[in-house]
Amino acid sequence: MQAIISDIHANLEALKVVLDDIRDQKIKEVVCLGDFIGYGPNPKECIDLCVGFNCALKGNHEEALMEEFEAQNFNPKARSAIEWTRAQLSMLSPS
Repeated sequence: MQAIISDIHANLEALKVVLDDIRDQKIKEVVCLGDFIGYGPNPKECIDLCVGFNCALKGNHEEALMEEFEAQNFNPKARSAIEWTRAQLSMLSPS
């Protein structure tokens, strides 16, 4: 059995609850359809948790983070969230 999730948008608390439920149901495979980041306060932590998924697709928020021109098509709130996320992640030192 697989769990399919999407649109986490850096909401770590919600992601943890969903992952706990997935574990409780003994589901071994998790597929994420994108948008780990955007809007929420915990982009790094959510990315760190999503790295272990069986399959993780790049959503439009990841695309906008990686390609600045993509964010120009976002509404002002979403564009601001991408810019904030970019600043947060760029402050991290490579590990």
